[in-house]
Amino acid sequence: MSSFRFRSNRRFSRRARRAAALASFLPAVALASFALFSPVASRAADTTARLANHVPSLVAASQALGRADGQETLALAIALPLRNQGALTDLLARLYDPNDAAYGQYLTSEEFTARFAPTAADYEAVAAYAKAQGFVITGVHANRALLDVAAPAHVLERAFGLRLLRFQAPDGRVFRAPDVDPTVPDSLARRISGIIGLDNAAVIRPHNVRRVIEFDGLAPYGSPFAIGSGPNGGLSPSDIKTAYNLNGVSTNGSGQTLALFELDGYTKSDITTYESHFGLPAVPLQNVLIDGYSGAAGSGAGEVTLDIELQIALAPGATKILVYEAPNSTAGLVDTYNRIASDNAAKEISSSWGLNESSSGATTRNSENTAFQQMAAQGQSIFAASGDSGAYDNGSSLSVDDPASQPYMVGVGGTTLATNGAGGSYQSETTWNGGSISGGGGGGGISVVWPIPSFQSGVVSGASKGSTTKRNVPDVSLDADPNTGYAIYVSGGWQVYGGTSCAAPLWSAFTALVNQQRINNGSALLGFANPPIYTAAKSASYNSYFHDIANGSTNLYYPAVTGFDDATGWGTFNGANLLTALAGSGGGGGTVPSAPTGLTATPGNAQVSLSWNASSGATSYSLYRATTSGGEASYRTG
Repeated sequence: MSSFRFRSNRRFSRRARRAAALASFLPAVALASFALFSPVASRAADTTARLANHVPSLVAASQALGRADGQETLALAIALPLRNQGALTDLLARLYDPNDAAYGQYLTSEEFTARFAPTAADYEAVAAYAKAQGFVITGVHANRALLDVAAPAHVLERAFGLRLLRFQAPDGRVFRAPDVDPTVPDSLARRISGIIGLDNAAVIRPHNVRRVIEFDGLAPYGSPFAIGSGPNGGLSPSDIKTAYNLNGVSTNGSGQTLALFELDGYTKSDITTYESHFGLPAVPLQNVLIDGYSGAAGSGAGEVTLDIELQIALAPGATKILVYEAPNSTAGLVDTYNRIASDNAAKEISSSWGLNESSSGATTRNSENTAFQQMAAQGQSIFAASGDSGAYDNGSSLSVDDPASQPYMVGVGGTTLATNGAGGSYQSETTWNGGSISGGGGGGGISVVWPIPSFQSGVVSGASKGSTTKRNVPDVSLDADPNTGYAIYVSGGWQVYGGTSCAAPLWSAFTALVNQQRINNGSALLGFANPPIYTAAKSASYNSYFHDIANGSTNLYYPAVTGFDDATGWGTFNGANLLTALAGSGGGGGTVPSAPTGLTATPGNAQVSLSWNASSGATSYSLYRATTSGGEASYRTG
């Protein structure tokens, strides 16, 4: 017995020495947690709990091939849940209610972290536990929503009580996945909402379609599909503005910082050639490299390049564009969205990468939702391409794309644009429908995950085949047909691109024009754009603000009907008119009143009376009350 205790103490001593070496990385609280959660201590005191939803649905349809390479080092993101979710949901509703005193009073990233992020103690405990299992901590996040770690597969198997296996999917692709959900000590189960990166079953793809250009410079379908005045008949920046009624708009994105979510790199000279050809100013680009990505242009460079060039097309006066680039993995995906939210440096963001909603996995979707809620609380606008497979995002059955289907995301669908001659004014639009799934079409349909958000209440008609209980996609659209596509300079030559990938960055750039005007008007930034977009669309001036596609055309299933539908959402923007509507005329969360003065607290019988001197311009105050430090707060406005 004494011999056993001696060996156990030696093992603990070695781990304690390793913990001491971490002192420069983890705070003192984390080191205390390390001792608590070391394998020796935790096995004696802790039972374990399984974290649900970590085995991809694709496993059931795939053939097991054997064990994964135990020596392969995997990069994971450990997700932590937000605190005070009820209070956050309530705050988000108030921030976007023009009749509420909190309207437009967005949080800073520091304020969001203080009120809703996981606590520092919880974050440190998870980090200490990860180190105790032999993981290497590779990255920490300012909002404490994710912890990046890496470890060999065999170490992860032992730590999480599972086996990592190789599977062959029905399409022949080989992927890795766990055989069961991971286990963690009960004491950590409430602190961890998911482990992202155990599998690589999901395929994250860009939503662009390149038009094949024949030697004569025309599309295979020839004229009249080449509606642009740009190279190869593609739309130029001037053509886009003419078609969508932005020629008379004086705003150009001045003072705005935009951002792009990317899973690849680009070649800078392509961008400068595009700007030079169309006489545009050189918009500063700043690369933000995530998870060690090199920034090199790979097979997805066309996506990154068109995103940048189309943002510049409508917002050439932007202060800069932040290009967030990460490895194409689920860990890279969530780390990038989380970084955009934590940085809070860009207020207009576009994402043209996605994956089928069901195959994205609950842990990935929930982590994305955390980042998108933070963006909404901070007044950031984000748009996502809804996919290029019409109503069949998974390639075979009615389905939608993530993240376009997320509740705090603006999903952007696709149309086919007709103009009055090459480079001419708007004539008409129809739903983009290439005739088959392989031919392409504007993504749209019904989420199987998210309930219908409040802004969609009452807008879905029976004729649209949409849902009155689940989230409907898209919210809005723009030209996405490659046959009526955009001139893009990429890899040293001119191409014509379509796809909802083109529509999303244009909507984000349009929002930069809106925000520039809102600042000029003394208003708060637009923020999460769906509440104001739906408010404008529900008004009597709907047909002035939007081009309503209501001709019965489909995205291979859902028809375009009068008003909102799952083929094109509300339709496309009538630029100058919608800009004026969304920019407003001032107020509504603009100038923030000064803090009150003379605050006094007078204790009484089981109550405390507060009094203060109201500041000039204040119409009401909200009093927040919590019963514990860091606990969920209730409020009263008066």
